[in-house]
This record gives sequence, structure tokens and C-alpha cells, in this order.
Amino acid sequence: MSASFFEINEWRDINEENSIFVVTLVLLLTFVSAASAERAALETQGLKVASINWTNAHGWRSVYDAQLREVAEEYKKLGIISQYDEYCPNMDSAQEVAMFETAINEGYDIILINAGGSSGLDSCFEQAEEAGILVVPVDNLYPWAGSIGVQTDQTIWAGNSCKALCEGIGGKGDILMFHGQMGATGAGIRGDVWQKCLADYPDIKVVYEGAHNWSQTESKKLMAEVLASGIKYDAILTEEACVGILEAIEEAGAPYPKFMTSDEEVGYLRMLNRINAEKKVIDFYIIENPPGIGASALKLAVRMAAGWEFADGVLKEGTDGNQVYYYTPTYIVTPDTLSKAIEDTADMADTDQVSAYLTEEVANAAFK
Repeated sequence: MSASFFEINEWRDINEENSIFVVTLVLLLTFVSAASAERAALETQGLKVASINWTNAHGWRSVYDAQLREVAEEYKKLGIISQYDEYCPNMDSAQEVAMFETAINEGYDIILINAGGSSGLDSCFEQAEEAGILVVPVDNLYPWAGSIGVQTDQTIWAGNSCKALCEGIGGKGDILMFHGQMGATGAGIRGDVWQKCLADYPDIKVVYEGAHNWSQTESKKLMAEVLASGIKYDAILTEEACVGILEAIEEAGAPYPKFMTSDEEVGYLRMLNRINAEKKVIDFYIIENPPGIGASALKLAVRMAAGWEFADGVLKEGTDGNQVYYYTPTYIVTPDTLSKAIEDTADMADTDQVSAYLTEEVANAAFK
């Protein structure tokens, strides 16, 4: 494993002294038909695996791909998989369908898909199901009845961030709200959670709402437009892309916000450390949403393809006739723990993400 990433060796409580990165379990999605086979040894499988990733245009998705590739190479050496291929439609819905259909026609045993939205792929799911292919929607849970989704619990990720912001500005003030991508399942869940949280704080007003597609470049552009418009604000509630937001603020010579929320990019940690070097200028709350979920999904998917069944109580009921494995985020960075986070990421590049994936032992423990 490269020095830029971390792998789970044990679970640790977030309050444990000197806790390192507590990492992502997975969210894995597959068709129930694949679970009927008897449990088999992984090394005898020789599975063909395809990964379809909606975009690799920003750091989170790039690390997602890199860590998937890392596990795939390891599994090739062990004989667990025989072939691994990546597809990226570059945010083109027609290409996403075409690539999904290609993966089906090529006869892959497992298809991992981090989809761009929550519609438009039903026919592909039907074809894959008929062909007996194990489909694993990862991160963005495509709503397909009978599937098993794997996802970081976004109610906790979004809810804790929003509440921390609201409390951090004393329950009143004007805020900017930056979504990721409108129409994506995860972004929709996070937006709903934010609105529910904000309903408890009637003195907090959203004065701007936009979507930056989780891109530092796009968030910088949008933030520059906000500043040029003269909109006044106290805090920023955002799904990632905080580096671009801060760059726009600094280039404009504008005041820093009183509070900001999450981005796992190491460069964001370093910017906060620089800005708060003499005194706390920006209060903040960072909670993990690791891109290593893709690699974790691959580890679970090969076990599902081998006929392994999830342990009792592991899966939760979803909202679309599906089931979900929810990973509960636990790694948190606040002003009180920033120095430790800076120390732990000292050897990482600015564009790296705080991310990891589960070990073989943790993957095994998810099954009977």
C-alpha cells in the first residue's frame, strides 16, 4: 500500500487518545441471485471485474480509482480475480449506459458502479440481473429493488456537519450552501438532512445555494461569483471542495467565514492550519467520507460472488426495496485535533484524500 493511504487494521473509538484514521467499511450492492451459491474459497474464483466511475475529474474520485486499482492488483496475484478494467463516462449519461452495456456483453462477473444519478440505468440493471452478473453500486446508491447498497451513512455525515456549523455560529446568521451534484442520490440525501437540521435553527438563513460537482475548480468559480455579487455570509456549508472556496476568498482579499464544514483533501487541512496558526480564525468540522469505499466494495463483492452471506443484522432496509450496508463515519477533525491530523498526513500530497479501506479480516467479519 502506498504511503498516501491507510488501511484498517482494527476499529478504534474516535475519542481514543492518539486515534489514527478510522476507516471506511463499505457499501456494497449486488443482486440476490448471486448469494444462492455455496460459500467458496476466494483464491479459486478468477473473477472478471469492471468498475464504472461517473467521473475522475476531482481528487475524491481519483483516489477512489487508485485504491480500487491497488486492491485489484493484489487480488490478481492471489488468483481471486483474473481481470480488472475501468470505465469512466466523464459525466456523460449516454456513455454511462453504453459502458454498462459493454460490461454486461463482455461477461464480467462483477460490475462496480458509482453512478452519476438515480435514474436512466434500469434497463442495464435488468440485463445484468438476467445475465447473473453481480452489480455493486458504490457510494451513490442507485435505487434498484432487490439490491444491497453499500454507503457511508450520509445522515450522520451531513447531519453532524450541519449541526456543528449551526452551533458554531450560535444558532443564527447567514450561510452559503454548496451541494455536490444535484440529482445524485447521495447529494439528495445530504440536502434533505441539511434542510431537516436547519429547520431546528429558524434564525439561520441560507442566502446562497449552488452545486460545484465536488470540484475544487468549480467551487472556486462559484465562490468568486458569490463574492463579486456582494452576498454577505457568516458560514459555509458544503459537500467537499473547500480548497477552491478558500482560494477564491483569499484571492479576493475577502474576510474568512466564521465556520466551514467538510473536505477530506489534505490541502484543506493545511490551509486551515495556516489560517489558524496564530489564533482561531475559521472554526470547522471535518468528518470522513472516504473514497476508499470503492476498494472496500471490491473486497465485499468478491466474497458475495463466492456465495458468502452477510452476517445477521449487518444490512439495513433501504427506501427503494433494497438493503444497505451503512458505514458509520468516525474520523473527525476539529480545531482541537487539527495538529494531530497535520502530523498524520505529513507525508501526503496536498491533493491526497484522508482515506482507507477495510482489511481482509474486517471484510470477512461482515459475513457469516
